[in-house]
Amino acid sequence: MESANIGKDPCDLLEEDMVGVEFKSVEEAESFYHVYSKIIGFSVRKNQCRKNQVGIVTTRSWCCSNEGFRRTKYIKNPNRVREPRSEIRIGCRAMFRVCYSKITKLWVVKEFRANHNHCMATDMQKHFLRSHRKIFAAELEQAKLLKKAGMKTSEIWNLFVHHNGGWDKVGCTKKDLYNSLAAGRRGVDDLDANTTLTFLQSKLDIDPEFFYAYMVDEESRLTHLFWAEVQVDSITNCLEIHYRLIQHTKQTDVKCHWWFFLVQTIME
Repeated sequence: MESANIGKDPCDLLEEDMVGVEFKSVEEAESFYHVYSKIIGFSVRKNQCRKNQVGIVTTRSWCCSNEGFRRTKYIKNPNRVREPRSEIRIGCRAMFRVCYSKITKLWVVKEFRANHNHCMATDMQKHFLRSHRKIFAAELEQAKLLKKAGMKTSEIWNLFVHHNGGWDKVGCTKKDLYNSLAAGRRGVDDLDANTTLTFLQSKLDIDPEFFYAYMVDEESRLTHLFWAEVQVDSITNCLEIHYRLIQHTKQTDVKCHWWFFLVQTIME
């Protein structure tokens, strides 16, 4: 069997060169195909994933993003308001499939199709391909800090372009940076709610009888906050705050609706 080190120009790889190649893990196989696709000039997406009876993945395949065809219901929709996006799925059959071997404990290439029915992206277009656009965690954290310091997103983008030596070397587009910063603002950590939670935690550190709890939704947005503390006169005051985050086109507004519930407990 061959190893994962092919030793051949990626542009010249054929099916007979790849079938039988082994990888230590499915992540290594995926990384290989992503690097290969970027060199060739096409975008990749996950295709099939098969599992055994106990839920362990045994087969994984990836394909060109132009594989298949768009469903008719998404094109011929009589209630459509906007024009449909340009068609990118044109039936490309390029794909890469690996299977797990119980004997060698490795992932073996079973199928590799290198031929495409469309033109490849040029070197100046490759960074626009969806599967090859990524904002690294370090750069995103740096962008958040610069944003809090008062810099505009466009200025942060220009800084990244200058630092990396060109807009094609940043690794993402300006729109990706805008979307990532907007998604971060919707989280609890980037809202004023974080200040409230920090204050409540400080009260808990001082008073062990103090209690607070909060809930967030699937997008990590604060929805409910509750706290209670025992007063000197043995009356427990409970206060619930309901945060509703209303997102507009260019800003996110936080509105608080207050309900006061007074529970009086008289000690005997």
